[in-house]
Amino acid sequence: MDVGVKFAFVCVGAGRAERFGADKLAEKIGPHTVFGTAISGLRKAHPGAPVFAVVPGQRLDFWRRCLSLEFPEVRIVGGGARRQDSVRLGVEAAAAGGADVVAVHDAARPLVDPRDIGAVVCGLGDADGAILSAQVSDTVKRLDEDGLVAQTLEREDLRLALTPQVFRVASLEVAWEQQSGDGFWTDESVLLERAGMRVRSVVAEFPNPKVTIPSDLRVIRALAGSA
Repeated sequence: MDVGVKFAFVCVGAGRAERFGADKLAEKIGPHTVFGTAISGLRKAHPGAPVFAVVPGQRLDFWRRCLSLEFPEVRIVGGGARRQDSVRLGVEAAAAGGADVVAVHDAARPLVDPRDIGAVVCGLGDADGAILSAQVSDTVKRLDEDGLVAQTLEREDLRLALTPQVFRVASLEVAWEQQSGDGFWTDESVLLERAGMRVRSVVAEFPNPKVTIPSDLRVIRALAGSA
């Protein structure tokens, strides 16, 4: 990263919990919440970088009390209705604090390794964004509208998107401005791609599982216990 660039983390925990059935980020991994475990990993990677934790608006007081006990320096931001809204609110808060580059991380990925965080931050280089990714190990099929296999994709060129994803704030602002209407995107890499910007993929070297359903949490607890 360029000397003099101001960097911040945006850890997003505002989202829908229907598939889990509860506030999955409040579940415990050892003595810490899922959310707190994710923040701890970010801080180990870049101890001096500010962290903006984006939480559901209706849980603002809960998370302010919970996170402030472990991380009094973390800045709590109320999230929006959708993930993309929450990311934007977090990035805008970070930009107001002076950040030129942000690393957006999903708090539901609590075991992200600090070495992978460092790699994707360094991987930004001269691009507009850089995403942590995983190589595809299984054979991937594309189906037609009848559910029949239409094509087998070459997996050597395929990646699964993980987080953190690192972006220049100025690039995000341009991409948001170019997005017409009430568009939808699953991550900000998609937004930059639509705007014709360059996003680099950095392959993760360590496990980075996501809590989506209760069985995911059991696996993550087992991994955390064996680390």
